[in-house]
Amino acid sequence: MSDYTNPRFEKNLKALYQKNPLLAAQLKILEPNQKYEVYVGKDPLNINIYDKERKVALFHQEPLVEVTQKIKEFEAYNLYPFFYFFGIGNGIFHKFLLNNSSLKKLFIFEPELELIYIALNFVDFEQEILDEKLLIFWTKTASFGELDQYLVQEGQWIYSRIYTLHIYNNYYGTYTEECLELNAIITRSLEHHVIAVGNDSTDALIGLEHHIYNLPEMITTPSFKELISHAKNCDTAVIVSTGPSLYKQLPLLKQYVPYLTIISVDASFPILTKHGIKPDIVVTLERVEPTADFFIKTPKKAQKGIIFALTSIVHKATTKAITQGTKSFSMRPFGYTRFFNLQDYGYAGIGMSAANMAYEIVVHSRFERCIFIGQDLAFSKDGKTHSKDAIFGENETQYKRKENESEKILVPAYGGNEMVETTSVWKMFLNFFEKDIAETPYNLEVINSTEGGARIAGTKEIPFEEILKTLPKVPKKEIKLVPPTKEQIKANQKHIQTKIKEFLDYGYKRKKEVEKIFLKVVKMTEELECLNKENKLEKINFKKMDKLIEEIDDVKLLFQEDTFIKVFSDAVQSYIVHQELEFAKIAVRPIKTLIEKQVKQIDWLYAHKFWLFSLAGGMDATLEITKRSAKQWMKLPAKYNK
Repeated sequence: MSDYTNPRFEKNLKALYQKNPLLAAQLKILEPNQKYEVYVGKDPLNINIYDKERKVALFHQEPLVEVTQKIKEFEAYNLYPFFYFFGIGNGIFHKFLLNNSSLKKLFIFEPELELIYIALNFVDFEQEILDEKLLIFWTKTASFGELDQYLVQEGQWIYSRIYTLHIYNNYYGTYTEECLELNAIITRSLEHHVIAVGNDSTDALIGLEHHIYNLPEMITTPSFKELISHAKNCDTAVIVSTGPSLYKQLPLLKQYVPYLTIISVDASFPILTKHGIKPDIVVTLERVEPTADFFIKTPKKAQKGIIFALTSIVHKATTKAITQGTKSFSMRPFGYTRFFNLQDYGYAGIGMSAANMAYEIVVHSRFERCIFIGQDLAFSKDGKTHSKDAIFGENETQYKRKENESEKILVPAYGGNEMVETTSVWKMFLNFFEKDIAETPYNLEVINSTEGGARIAGTKEIPFEEILKTLPKVPKKEIKLVPPTKEQIKANQKHIQTKIKEFLDYGYKRKKEVEKIFLKVVKMTEELECLNKENKLEKINFKKMDKLIEEIDDVKLLFQEDTFIKVFSDAVQSYIVHQELEFAKIAVRPIKTLIEKQVKQIDWLYAHKFWLFSLAGGMDATLEITKRSAKQWMKLPAKYNK
């Protein structure tokens, strides 16, 4: 066990305990000088480290010479806000990088715990660790679930197109496999968040329209808070999804119905009904109209005694198709749902699938055990996408296997012995599961009894029959939810009408401001084009351009304003974000001369012309849809009809 004789190490370790307690605890019990010896030259920064096992030094040249060379190499990256390094070295180079004012976060992934220990003994990183400017991870314990939360804290994924995992030096060349695994985790995280944003605002606008349309009904149903307060009617919840592996589990599930809380995704409801299995809760969160078929094509009497957990963005056909049982609406954690400040009805549905939402219900309800069945998230060996008896068939056409081997998306299979083919959508669902499981705030036992499909990291893989035999046969109680009182409904009716007016008032005010800046940019770009045609580029007014760029920056600050985020962010973020991914390349472009600076200014201005046009258009669409949907149940003041 290491003793704390070095005050610098003590300070670093104390800071780590606040930010990464697992790593701090591992360093605390580390036996130093097992694999490495440290040599310090006359200059205290000349720190070399000798690997006793491989009989090789970390630095082949004098350490300070290598560090100085590396500093020069990285001058081209001076404007990069995020760095990712495989290897900590002796820590000196990273300390230099941290002095860069443009840098927001430096991630260091180190395969050798003892090298982290050595670096923390020689370099004072206390403040950078506390400020979360420096994040150090031991690769032996790094996983997607753990790292994802850190990789997106400050929107790092906006810079995904300039992402590079820098290998510290040649010493780390022998860690190829670990480096590739880590790179896969980081790229998976960045890709996941870009895909989750989407590239089409249509879904967000449809969700907004449905949310506003459903508000009057939502406030008459038992809230999400009410649901999670009573959902736990036994210790074990089973989440029933509709993957190809579900069908083989149905006979066992039927035997244990009295002793399990069965939370079914909407697509599994018709299958369970056909096999005489009544779920306790059915979860549905999709915006699309065909979702209603899960309820239309199931006998109405099958709905009796079931809690239907719906999100406020579901299609009206879905809500109309559910005529029995108890509806309990909740809001997904979008900006526009949070704007209405109906806290008891939020928030669930962070993930993209009904099964992701079902897991959230399990966690919020504090079940002791959660079992997945039918959660394949991959094609079956014979190419099936869904279970037998699924109402849209076992081979949904929207999911197609890739014929070209190089295009296939492969993930570890259940059991971990092979790879299985998945789709980008299923992989996104898988990412959400692994992230949510890693972030579960209490010791929930999560068991994957799918016995097929993809491996879900963070779960125990146990056959369904085997785990069921271990469970006590204690009969569950019926879940009973209490709806809001007439007084509460009346108060909320008044509340949502007030919030609609606030939404529109704020929205039109901000839209006018954005349109004003857009017209200024249009005018200036037209002036630039005229000067270019007349070969008079020397007459460009760069002071005026600087001022206009500052005004554009002020518009961008709106995305840090809470009300703006709530009203507009969801509807505009898809096309805005994809433009920002390209802007990142301009932002980090180094400038050494006045000409380079001016070219960068012009590029920045032109890039934001379409950005502002897109933003204004998205804001307008948001406001028009809000009015159209609200008119279904309230009278809007005439001022909004201009």
